[in-house]
Amino acid sequence: MSPEPALHGLLLLGTDTVYAVHLPTFTAPHDFQAVLRVTLDTDTYRTAREHYGTAALFTARPRTVLLKDLEPGATCRADLFFGRFGRDGEPLGEVRITIEETVHVGPPAAEPRTLRYVLFGREQLYLAHVLTGPPDFDQVVTAQRAGEWWATEAGEETPARTVTVPGRPDDLTGRLRPGEQLTDDGGELQVLAEVYLETADLTADPA
Repeated sequence: MSPEPALHGLLLLGTDTVYAVHLPTFTAPHDFQAVLRVTLDTDTYRTAREHYGTAALFTARPRTVLLKDLEPGATCRADLFFGRFGRDGEPLGEVRITIEETVHVGPPAAEPRTLRYVLFGREQLYLAHVLTGPPDFDQVVTAQRAGEWWATEAGEETPARTVTVPGRPDDLTGRLRPGEQLTDDGGELQVLAEVYLETADLTADPA
């Protein structure tokens, strides 16, 4: 019997509105992508984020949490890190993460391979690469509407949607880079900074 899908680790994004992006693998129980809007029970993350900026890398290593439990109102304890947990990340203590909204969740996309990203955000826009199959890469970048600083009314959130980047390979060489522009239904998007890039976790075929 396959194990219940469970969180592997989380990438934390944002300041006023905080998102937790699941850091997946292609091996069960961590073989799914998810974007969650969350709140934290301490100011440690917010203070560090304001100090280091929008593109700084913050991750969290949650205690065992099953995918089926990722409903609004659910909470989990996690260890917070400046940098990548399990590598060179600096421990910042323990936090309690409360899920406010499941913005996006799903397994890796089916073939054929097409370079795609999930667009989401509120005060800040983000693009998260859609996985297909090994070998692959996990990437999250910040973005804005081309030619303007991104701003929304309080409480307004960009509905999560998939953006396709045509004419480019769905591999590390084709990934989005800072300064590039792409088009979605809402117009032109400009890539600002790369927050996260990972390949080592995504090289193995499922057992």
